Amino acid sequence: MTGKSKKKVYFETFGCKVNYAETSRLIDEFAKIETLQSESLEDADILVINTCSVTKKADADARKAIRHALRKNPDLFVIVTGCTAEVNPEQFTHIEGVDIVMGNSAKFELMQISQNFQKLEEPLILEPENTGTVFEYAYSSEVDSRTRAVLKIQDGCEYKCTYCIIPQARGFFRSMPFNQILPALRDLESRGYLEAVLVGINLSEYNFEGKRFKDVLRMIAESDLEIRVRISSIEPNILDEEIIKIVKDSKNICHHFHIPLQSGSNRVLKSMQRRYLREHFMEKILMINREIPDASIGIDIITGFPGETSDNFQETIDLLQNFNFSYLHAFSYSERENTPAATMKNKVDEKVKKERTRKLIKLSNIAAEKFYLSQIGQVRDVIFEKEIEGSENSNYRRFIGHTDNYISVFVDSKNELIKSKMKIRLIKFINEKIYGEIFQP
Repeated sequence: MTGKSKKKVYFETFGCKVNYAETSRLIDEFAKIETLQSESLEDADILVINTCSVTKKADADARKAIRHALRKNPDLFVIVTGCTAEVNPEQFTHIEGVDIVMGNSAKFELMQISQNFQKLEEPLILEPENTGTVFEYAYSSEVDSRTRAVLKIQDGCEYKCTYCIIPQARGFFRSMPFNQILPALRDLESRGYLEAVLVGINLSEYNFEGKRFKDVLRMIAESDLEIRVRISSIEPNILDEEIIKIVKDSKNICHHFHIPLQSGSNRVLKSMQRRYLREHFMEKILMINREIPDASIGIDIITGFPGETSDNFQETIDLLQNFNFSYLHAFSYSERENTPAATMKNKVDEKVKKERTRKLIKLSNIAAEKFYLSQIGQVRDVIFEKEIEGSENSNYRRFIGHTDNYISVFVDSKNELIKSKMKIRLIKFINEKIYGEIFQP
């Protein structure tokens, strides 16, 4: 495509950080065929929707976005990809105006299939032969931030969690070659990024020719990288004393763990086919509390899984009283077709699910305040991402950044702070916000 024939592409992404990284890869692939990235639907010729299938709402949001786009611009050539396109492409082929539906495995083959992007009479479903067997490299910068990059080093999941459709959407475990990870991080560092977040569909199951996730962390910890590295998520059955020690002793791995619990009831965990018991989870968290007391710990919990009784939910509440954590991500169970949980009996009423989720959000707020207050007086490295309004002094500007242990910090300064890393003393906690000042040794 040259000259006047250049087409403009608009991208919309739903779901996890892996999806956002892969959208960035698609942007690069489209650039190779001389298309332009559009900032608006009205100005675009092509729409690429990267979907998420974790919940029914995620499915619905993608369909809604497509219909909204076609109302604004009926001439759009519409490409739907991602997890929902992989497991249930038919829900998009029924939408008038959709041209191509392609699952995760096909998304990077698009450029080889069509460069004309002329509207089709009937939607085309692309299904590659090697579904979910090839690792596709991807990285992106987070939205509104050129300071933090997301680096995908793992894909696929072979766990059999009964509520989850992601293994069907993402295929088998596969990983980035071990000897490519450090060069990729050095490349991000050379581009000016100050932080890289390691992501994967099941990140802690990284495995390339016998090198496991702890080997990745050890390699990073022993390197001379200045870019700080954050672990996006780690499974309780993989987290162990060795990994905690690597993080504790490292100068470039963030003191931040995000760990899915899903339920504090052993009966529910067994029904979910999770790979640990509540006692094991508590042991791992207490180990972090003991070895890295300043670590931020985030925990995922699903409420209202089929058969979860009020006593089972109370077990979750009780478990959370036994250790320190920083925040909860609480989700009401969302039934997914073609998963074992979809056929389970004793469904939990939606109102009960929502009430349990509300209780966990309240508990999360209490835990966050406790954690923030424990950090007052600490001096932390803060990477500043953007400027916001709110400084009470007209001579100062207000900036927001994140500490290595994942605290959002507000700092007023006369000088530009965006894209800088500075030592900041955390000085006060007001209205659920932490404020800091530039540290003067």
